[in-house]
Amino acid sequence: MQQKGSQILMPPPPSHNALVVRSLVTITSAEREQILRDVEFNVFAFPAALLTCDFLSDSGTSAMTDIQWAAIMRGDESYGRNSGYYCLLDAFRDIFERGDSQERIFRDVLSGTADADFYRSKCLKAHEGGFVNGGSLQLSRPNFFIVPQGRCAESLLFSTMQEVLARTSTENVTLTQRVVISNGFFDTTGANAAVAGFELQTFLKPGLCDPFPAELIGKTNSFKGNLDIVAAEEFLTKHADRVALILITITNNFAAAQPVSMGNIKETARMAKHYGIPLFFDACRFAENAKFIQDFEEGFSGHTIGQIVQEMFSYVDGFTISLKKDGLANMGGALCFRDQGLFAQKFSGGKDEIPIGERLKERQILCYGNDSYGGMSGRDLMAASVGLYEVTKESYLRHRISQVQSFAEKLHANGIPVLLPPGGHAIYLDMDGFFLGCDRAPEEFASVGFTLELLRDYGIRAAEAGPFAWEWDKKTSAERKNIPNLVRFAVPRNSMTDHHINYTVAAILQLHANRDMIPGVKITRGAESRLRHFQSGFLPVPVEVKQRTYLSEAQGQLSDLCNALELDESATREVEKGLALAMRPWGKRVIPRCPSGWYSDVGLDHSPIEYSVAIAQRSDKVQLRFLIEAQAEDISLAAFQESALRLTEDIHSEYSQTVSLKRFHLIWELFLPSCNESQGSFAAWHSFCISNLGELEWKLYLNPRGCGQDHAANTIRAALDRLGMAEAYSVLESIIAPTDKFLFFALDLHDGEHARVKIYMQHPSADASTIAKKFTICPDTSQEEIQRFCVAMGGSSGPYSSKPVLTCFAFRSNALRSPEGTIHFPVSEYAPHDAEIKRRIETYLAPVSSTGLARYRSTIDALQHRPLQQGRGLHSYASLKNTAHGPVNTFYVSAQLFGVLPPVPDVLMSNGHINIYGKVQGKKKKRKHQGQRVKPRNQGIVALMTSLLIKKVIAILAITFLISS
Repeated sequence: MQQKGSQILMPPPPSHNALVVRSLVTITSAEREQILRDVEFNVFAFPAALLTCDFLSDSGTSAMTDIQWAAIMRGDESYGRNSGYYCLLDAFRDIFERGDSQERIFRDVLSGTADADFYRSKCLKAHEGGFVNGGSLQLSRPNFFIVPQGRCAESLLFSTMQEVLARTSTENVTLTQRVVISNGFFDTTGANAAVAGFELQTFLKPGLCDPFPAELIGKTNSFKGNLDIVAAEEFLTKHADRVALILITITNNFAAAQPVSMGNIKETARMAKHYGIPLFFDACRFAENAKFIQDFEEGFSGHTIGQIVQEMFSYVDGFTISLKKDGLANMGGALCFRDQGLFAQKFSGGKDEIPIGERLKERQILCYGNDSYGGMSGRDLMAASVGLYEVTKESYLRHRISQVQSFAEKLHANGIPVLLPPGGHAIYLDMDGFFLGCDRAPEEFASVGFTLELLRDYGIRAAEAGPFAWEWDKKTSAERKNIPNLVRFAVPRNSMTDHHINYTVAAILQLHANRDMIPGVKITRGAESRLRHFQSGFLPVPVEVKQRTYLSEAQGQLSDLCNALELDESATREVEKGLALAMRPWGKRVIPRCPSGWYSDVGLDHSPIEYSVAIAQRSDKVQLRFLIEAQAEDISLAAFQESALRLTEDIHSEYSQTVSLKRFHLIWELFLPSCNESQGSFAAWHSFCISNLGELEWKLYLNPRGCGQDHAANTIRAALDRLGMAEAYSVLESIIAPTDKFLFFALDLHDGEHARVKIYMQHPSADASTIAKKFTICPDTSQEEIQRFCVAMGGSSGPYSSKPVLTCFAFRSNALRSPEGTIHFPVSEYAPHDAEIKRRIETYLAPVSSTGLARYRSTIDALQHRPLQQGRGLHSYASLKNTAHGPVNTFYVSAQLFGVLPPVPDVLMSNGHINIYGKVQGKKKKRKHQGQRVKPRNQGIVALMTSLLIKKVIAILAITFLISS
């Protein structure tokens, strides 16, 4: 519950009370593992009674209402024309044709007041022209067919269609060439159509996995389940004579339960009519789809669910439906088509041919029983009849949609990749994002392994909807590109509480924290079976524990960043080449569990490498960089000086056509004094940069405090003088305050008038206004924009008394009095965790650069290997540079080779922060020339105690959050 001013924002009211409960069986993980072995590790075969939460399907698993249970007691099990048959026929007319003008004849049957007049005037009344003919017309022109469940309706439809087509096919259009077009086939739908001999063509609106702002959940919807009209029509212009049917799945179960808009339905109907092709619904979740239209499509907020359903179905020629979903029943299905409509005309043949309705009825009776029960009991017919009215109640739909939405929001808030916005009946984990950085190949079927771990450890059953279910191993390379990698959690209707959802969220978080060890699986039986996920056998394959080296980890992370930023192959190769050079030869060392010896200041967790992405706000230019500290064998500043000098020469040797060391040779001994005089926390760092325009450069970062902090200003002054840029220092002097401190002196490793010198300064305890005034020397900088950036990143206007804010001023020899200014904000020190940092950055970027926002999100997605609320360490700095070509934002992200920094309470954020090794940062002692950065005595014990305390606090906070949610 949130409070906005004096107004409390209330959650939706409850839609029902639970009057009957079922206790769960107590069972251990070891017992579940043994049972998994017994059933060949197939989650579909695991006994449901031994589960804690069952999200395998929402089909037939719903809890029925008390009115449905009352209707069951009035179930009529007569073989021919039982009372439930008439109730179901008229319920279909009420729900799908009459809108709000419903007759609800089931009430007379329930109350026992149905007499002969009732049956003659209501049940046997002639109806025609709709989906359910009545009276004698249901005998002479049948168009409504009861079956046990939805897949039976699909089989009945497609097999009978193909039978008719076989009799009427021409030499030019053979049986195997017929096509069914859809926005997405559910697995059984596609299988039934394929078995009948149809070719399947799926045209889903692009963008299913596109990012969706979490703050817009419940406020807007992009209807990602829509049919791609453009692609479908392009296909039809070439192959219309081959297309037998267009099928729209509502909601789109193939596409993560995403809804289909009324506008898309209308446009599809227009297209289908133009080409003379029947249009059908797979209507399993029609009510949920109608609720999305009511809530999010313009022009429908004032319509009732009944009115919306009526309009939806006015555009189609027929539909199949599983009454186990939006019939709120445990069993049942139906096939309907519009009386004397396009479907009836197209598939009834000539004068001597049997009409399609009669063919369907013959097959229905042959396969499922008398047409008045179709394989359903009289009790189920009554339950489904009433369920259609129950499922279209707005109070029910409001609760239904909001529960699934809450499930997705809780996962997203904890950093779990989940498709957004959430659909109607299920949430879908994005398993590519879940396993990001784990190097899992599709053929490993790691998502199946995830479902096994979830079931074994926590008694939670979910369904893989990825490479295994969609048969990645049997597809062509082109087909593989369209296979999603998802795990579905289908939420049963009316049967789960927030307690179930919170327990499941906590379990998923635990598995995500240990995702590196989730096994893959090997198919031991049934690989070639249709719908193989129902019947295959598996064997878990443990993950091979790979030794993590500095080079292998950095290669993987930079490869992910190249892909995220869509850099071409040439740029990616250059990144690989530059990294291999920068890490030669120490990159092959195995990464220790914790840093020891020399503590690098490059990364927040002391990783010797850091990445950054520079994004122009007003152009498409993007730049990927890595900053690295060349490692040494000895733990001394002198050894690191030697490594830095060696790498500098190696860079020049490898890139001799573009890299020049002339300027470096003029000044190097100022920053790298002899070992007897050297001080400071580093010798030199190197930066590799490449843009999507192919521009490549190296930079060198030197330490102006190499001879001590008191000599930093003189060192910089002397360096500028030697470079013929003495005037630059006088420009700087005009803004330097007594408390400001020089931090870095950076040098572009090339010649020419555009070669820069960059000088970095810290500004302890400065506020946004004070920092903005530093940029008066920069002609292209807006002080107002600097202040806005500071407030956005820091959460306030300051003063910033934790880690100091940095400024950087870049001078070129041809413009010494007009430097470019950059502000670097240490975001990791002014927010409790990375999730809050991400929120602040997204809020800042959204109004200024949609392209920048998308690229920033891609950057974080590429390196996020944990829930962002877990702590800090992914983000280190965010910067803003104002140039003549517009603002540029750079986001500095850590390799996190040594773990995550804990969340920081507000009380700690004003006095420096404690990292995971128990060391207080921000207040460093000067290091003399010995410079050995060894672990302080007893630091291992401090680290252990700090880690245990932090884990305990996080666990308590997590449990409190889940209970209160």
